This record gives sequence, structure tokens and C-alpha cells, in this order.
Amino acid sequence: MNTITLFRLDIERIGHILELDEYKINEAKTLGKSTMISPKFYNKGVYRVLNSKNGSLDSIAINIDKIAAVTYDGLVKELGKDCVDKSLWKDVPEGEPIFFYSLKLENEFVK
Repeated sequence: MNTITLFRLDIERIGHILELDEYKINEAKTLGKSTMISPKFYNKGVYRVLNSKNGSLDSIAINIDKIAAVTYDGLVKELGKDCVDKSLWKDVPEGEPIFFYSLKLENEFVK
């Protein structure tokens, strides 16, 4: 009979860093998930969390599970101008997409 042993990774060994504010960190800790909007593109995978308020690495890991991208014009066309917050695109060059992320608290593979 084959036995599978699951090893858990020490959080200090995670090399990818995702900066989140305290609200998103607390949301992930409480609910086990969160969402994020960013002009930056992140790949799917596990990230260590950097607290944007105090600049310290938090003791949690987040798994970026799903990614979607949309341009301002595309979203306006689909939802209407009144439904789209133009300020989300302030750091995004015209015609470029903004990225929507689904985040999950990673506690299966990280200790």
C-alpha cells in the first residue's frame, strides 16, 4: 500500500511577496478569502503577505487563485460609465487592463 506524506513549507521559505493593507489581511484571516484589484499583474500561486501599513511581513500566506483583467473602456461598455470608478485606473496607462484577483488564505501547505 502506498502512503503519501504531505510536507508543510515554513512560511519563511516563500519568496514571492504580496503587499496588502490591514483590512484585506484581516478579511483573509477571518473569512479565509478576499479579493484584490491592482494595476500590477501577479501570477497564480502562493505569496507571503507584506503589511502595507507597517512594512512588516505578516505570518500568513495567500494563494492567488483566479485572475481576471479588464480595460476601463471594456468595463464602461459592459456596465455603463456610472458604474465604473475611474480612480481605479489612475495608475494604469490608457487602454491597459486592471487586474482582479481572488485570494485564499493558504494553510494547507504552509506552516
